[in-house]
Amino acid sequence: MYANDITDNQSQSSFDQLLVQLGREFGVLAESDTYQLTVIAHNTDVAVGDLFLLPSRRGHRDRFYIFRTTQYANILNRSLEMADIARNRLTMPDSYFSQDFQEELLLELKGIVLGYAEVAEDGWTFFRPRRLPEHLTQVYQVTRESAAVLRELLASQLGREGLFMGHLLAGEQALENVPVYLPAYALSHHIGVFGRTGAGKSNLMMVLLKSVLDYNRLQQSNGQTKGSILAIDPHDEFRYWHRATGGADGIHGIVTGYSSAEQAELVKPFYYLSAREVGNEPLARQVFLSRADVLPDDLIGITDFSEQQVAFAQYQFARWGEQWISRSLMGDTQGAENDFEGNVEFLAGTIAAVQRRLSFLRRGQTRLFLPFDPDGGYGYESLLPEIICALEQGRVLVVDTTLMGELEQFLLTTVVARTLFGLRRSLRSVTDPEDLPIAIRRSLSNDDEQDQVGLRSLADELVLRLEDGRLPYLENGVLRTSDRLPYVNVVVEEAPSVLNPQRMKFGSVFRDISRQGRKFGIGLTVVSQQVSEIDAGVLTQINTELTMALGNEQERREAIRNASADLSGFERELQVMSKGQALVSASYKDVPLPVKIPDFDRLVLED
Repeated sequence: MYANDITDNQSQSSFDQLLVQLGREFGVLAESDTYQLTVIAHNTDVAVGDLFLLPSRRGHRDRFYIFRTTQYANILNRSLEMADIARNRLTMPDSYFSQDFQEELLLELKGIVLGYAEVAEDGWTFFRPRRLPEHLTQVYQVTRESAAVLRELLASQLGREGLFMGHLLAGEQALENVPVYLPAYALSHHIGVFGRTGAGKSNLMMVLLKSVLDYNRLQQSNGQTKGSILAIDPHDEFRYWHRATGGADGIHGIVTGYSSAEQAELVKPFYYLSAREVGNEPLARQVFLSRADVLPDDLIGITDFSEQQVAFAQYQFARWGEQWISRSLMGDTQGAENDFEGNVEFLAGTIAAVQRRLSFLRRGQTRLFLPFDPDGGYGYESLLPEIICALEQGRVLVVDTTLMGELEQFLLTTVVARTLFGLRRSLRSVTDPEDLPIAIRRSLSNDDEQDQVGLRSLADELVLRLEDGRLPYLENGVLRTSDRLPYVNVVVEEAPSVLNPQRMKFGSVFRDISRQGRKFGIGLTVVSQQVSEIDAGVLTQINTELTMALGNEQERREAIRNASADLSGFERELQVMSKGQALVSASYKDVPLPVKIPDFDRLVLED
């Protein structure tokens, strides 16, 4: 919606053209070094975080320096003591000081140079601060009227297209003609959304989901890479948002506003999944998976297992394949049969402990995971193959988890992420299309040549969808590379519960994705109220942080320490941040950007 507002390189403004748009001089540069600038300015209203431009013709190219205030003080023009003047003002209100002293009132601003933009043949290019402006440089405040200049100078940092996230903040005001974008490929990297309760994380997620839908809508006509996201919704609010209270309809309102052709291309077979019955509502489905979709590692990554319990679960899977959960719950655990060469004895306490950890998957205990026992009349029923195909076609999926237990929610996210990751790796591992079905089966431990049953039913369904085109890994008989598949992102809600160091000790698909997912086009969005509780191995792989107001100083320190860009000078920003404000830092941006996330209701209304 804002991409066309950005000046393109062919109509790039010159130094003098931009200078004219800056308006009245605000102040003059007094002192400068590579760490801090000091500006003396007229007495006016200023806020910490306000932005200023310093035009400079020092050197061989014209430049504009971008300065951000971190602190300021009231000062006087003459060498007078402010305390004496205040006493006179108090005791002699009609004195000279109270009536004729306005011209003596000045401001001293201190802050940091974010960088500078330098003109070149192909437009303005932003650089990190390696140079300083000349002495006594004029200083101009960025206002709504002059924001277009900043937008042009920072174009490479703001982004021209992709996923719209909000508007640049200058102090307390959002510059509504300076939009900030994330590149679409950020979905295939890793994103951290950090903020305390009430900071506005849900609204941020709504804006992100809308941005992915808007991006996909633009891409459908030019055949470019789309984006997919599996968005866990623990409060069932993304679907309808504020429709019930007279506000904007949520994702439902967006997708039902599409034409039939757009729905077929961008939404079908579904966008909304829930553990409850959804009737005949279009584009919504009741979600269910099968016990036959679950590996021991999936459970080990979401709940506590000892080494002996891990060994027993893996033994059961090696022996029974996709029936390992049913067999474990029924007590088919060890002993009598001699046709399995791995037969070993396990302590009764170990077996009982694993059974307890599987108990939430018993029939009648879960709405999400259906039983699988072909001998008992329970065949394979699962929506997982369709979910995988939808994500591989560029879809936004909202998953209502209000009726799911915590373990069910985490297991659903884990199973989808692990299956997708395994499939993308299998695609990368082959060069001949005829080998792909075998590679898919092996990614699910289904290999008849090795007498491995594995997840055979899931493998059968996925190979069937590969052959009929629903799993789009072949294009005219040629293997599709990962850069021709959607950028896929899996949202991990309540991240500290599954991404803490204790859970990671036996490994986790999320740790694997955090380390290797980018080369396969798969990313994670880690949503948390705390930064400090996330496993360090995962944190170090996050390269896009959307940091909102945090609960305490420790969390702010962790956010600064783990940010992908240097947050020096933004410490106070994190302390005073209001609801709906975020600090965007990323490894592909040279400077952190304070952003006002728009209210979703207003965003929909403006569209």
